[in-house]
Amino acid sequence: MKRFTTLLFLISLMPIFMQAQKVEISGFGGYVFPTRMNGSGGYVRFQGNAQYGGMISIATSRVFDLDLIYTRVDTKSEVSYYNVPYEEVPLSINYIHGGITKNFRINPTISPFVGFNLGACLMSPKRDYHDTWFFSLGLHGGAKIYVGNRIGFKVQAQLFMPIQGSGFSFMVGTGGAGGGVSLYGTMVQFGLSGGLILRLGRISD
Repeated sequence: MKRFTTLLFLISLMPIFMQAQKVEISGFGGYVFPTRMNGSGGYVRFQGNAQYGGMISIATSRVFDLDLIYTRVDTKSEVSYYNVPYEEVPLSINYIHGGITKNFRINPTISPFVGFNLGACLMSPKRDYHDTWFFSLGLHGGAKIYVGNRIGFKVQAQLFMPIQGSGFSFMVGTGGAGGGVSLYGTMVQFGLSGGLILRLGRISD
């Protein structure tokens, strides 16, 4: 069922691919450094491990791309909480994000880039615990190196932050009214990766 849903989703994107000036499909792999998530009474530490995933980037102009990103990390978490025995739990961390990338074309071969993305983080333990979903934010930056009109390579740094909580405030006083929204997360996951780029559609540069 999941494979059928994924296939339908990819088919639904085909009209966009055909009309877009440029579409880039990239796969990547790399390493994510250790990090931890703090909570009331203890913390969960995530070991460093390999990461892999893929990205579809649809050009909206010569400079900006819209991105669909999937990143997965298979690692172990070290659970350390008050009155809870220490244990290691294997799990996968999955980021499913959409975002935007700005490209800085130095020449037809080299293109540095930076981007912002947001979406969902699924932490899926392989035993004992239930899956947990978080809203998450991400940043990425690096460089694309093209060896032809259709093929290139990408090196990048990635940063993800699952959001553990949020708040809203509203104040009224003699000076007027004001409000604000806050988000917080104690875990920042940083990684480095590289991969292959395949370009489809009309190549204008």
